[in-house]
Amino acid sequence: MAAWLDVVCIISVGALVIFSNKKGIFNIKGLSNNGLVITRILSTLPLTVLLYCLRECDEQRSQNENLIKEIVKINAQNDKLHEEKTTLKRELNELEQEFDLLGVVPEKVWKTIRQIEVGFVLNINSRHPEVLVDSAASQVRFVGNTQGPDRWYCVTGSQELSRNHYWEVEVGEKSSWAIGVVTKEIKEKNIISESTDDEFWIIRLCRGKKLEAVQSSTVTELQKSPKKVGVYLKGNLLSFYDVETRQRIHNFHIECSGPLFAVFSPGSRDKGPLILKAKGF
Repeated sequence: MAAWLDVVCIISVGALVIFSNKKGIFNIKGLSNNGLVITRILSTLPLTVLLYCLRECDEQRSQNENLIKEIVKINAQNDKLHEEKTTLKRELNELEQEFDLLGVVPEKVWKTIRQIEVGFVLNINSRHPEVLVDSAASQVRFVGNTQGPDRWYCVTGSQELSRNHYWEVEVGEKSSWAIGVVTKEIKEKNIISESTDDEFWIIRLCRGKKLEAVQSSTVTELQKSPKKVGVYLKGNLLSFYDVETRQRIHNFHIECSGPLFAVFSPGSRDKGPLILKAKGF
């Protein structure tokens, strides 16, 4: 700012001297009466420039004050938006807790889960001889004798499950079936047996009446039998859902750190199919 004022003063004085010489008002070699007047005028020039600068500063200060007011206003709006966001997040959490108590998955969350649905390559080498997998690898049937005790012959997916995996199985009106997750040992034996120490986490329907959640030798009776089951493995949590209602059927917390495989058992009470989305053999 000081350098700018010096330039203004020098230019102004120079202009007045040149003008005075041309008009004979001011002689550089000697001062006339008129020259004295001009000298007095020139002596007031810094004050004029100062007043001009003060006016400019005042305008700048006014602009700064307006800018500060605008910033304060914007900050207030941001604070309000933050409060509204916090309130909406709290209400959403409360709503999700209510859904969780009811066992119903919110539609938006359900759509997100179903977007990662995958098909399976079924491992025919893990298929029990009395389990038939059709040529499209999308239906699994029991082809043995339907009399006698429940038998849980099975087939598994050929690949190890990731810990973020979702798939669906249509069980329809079948009177017996079992689906879920098993360890490598059951994959090699082709049967889900409660008499061993093998680890598995399944839900199953027995004789068309009793729906059970089974974790190895632990059996929990469930209430409702679905027509189509969604299975979601996320981390160590395995969840089963009724696809038609988005209702959670059961949860398992899996502590096994080894490889896990999807398992499909058509049961032994009927010869109807389990229908699944498959990629082929």
